[in-house]
Amino acid sequence: MKYVKNSNLPLIIGAIVILAIGLVIGLNINKKEVYTRVDMVASTESNNSNNEIEVIGDEIDIKEEQVISDNNSKENNSMDNISNNDSTSSKNTQSNNSTNNTNDISETSNYSNNDEVVINSLESSLTKINNGDESDSSFADSAKGVFVSIVDFLFYNGEINGVTFDELTDSGKQKVLEIASKVDSAIESKIPGYKETISDTASKAFNKASEIIKSGANSLNNFAREKLGEENYQSIIDAKDELVYYTKNAINFLGDVGGKVFNSVKDKLDSWYQDFKNN
Repeated sequence: MKYVKNSNLPLIIGAIVILAIGLVIGLNINKKEVYTRVDMVASTESNNSNNEIEVIGDEIDIKEEQVISDNNSKENNSMDNISNNDSTSSKNTQSNNSTNNTNDISETSNYSNNDEVVINSLESSLTKINNGDESDSSFADSAKGVFVSIVDFLFYNGEINGVTFDELTDSGKQKVLEIASKVDSAIESKIPGYKETISDTASKAFNKASEIIKSGANSLNNFAREKLGEENYQSIIDAKDELVYYTKNAINFLGDVGGKVFNSVKDKLDSWYQDFKNN
């Protein structure tokens, strides 16, 4: 057999090789384009993400600043309120003090010299009673003497340091009744049932006098000597010999006490009381 040599074979092989090389090159180029696009997309997404993070961060910073600003504003408002409250409280306190001082001055200016003489004596007695020792027999006698002298002063036209109850102004009388009631209560707290020990025959009269004094302390209009009653009035006069002992001891507390009950005879007292009732 005889083979015929084909002159086109090298050309065909060369073309195939060239085609294969082109395909390889084309594939590499496409791959690079794909990677490049992927990188671009990834980069874009990364940038967008970073931008979003920055925006979110800015928003957080802004919100934090707003919160801090709001808190500072609230703290400032709170401090302003506290300052305003303190200022208002201070003004109210000053106003109240001023009002109280004005009332004290006004009340004092309403008292006459006679008022002040008796008021000062009774207040001094009240202080001594409050500070006294109830176990001391001399204190007990002096305290009882103060109440006897007060009853004499209020119901029998007696004197305290040269002044009678009738010589007081209405405001002075009211103040005296208030202090007299406090004196009675102070003695009772130190010596419970003390009126029963002053006199066997006049204890009822002293208890009645105490009721009238307390009523008068609430209002001067409630006080009236005749409320003591004829029987009680007389029982104190009849017990004057027993009562002199106590009034002498009262001088240590009250000062000069001029008792009508003890320095006047019975007929003269009766005459004075009848004149009082008739008036």
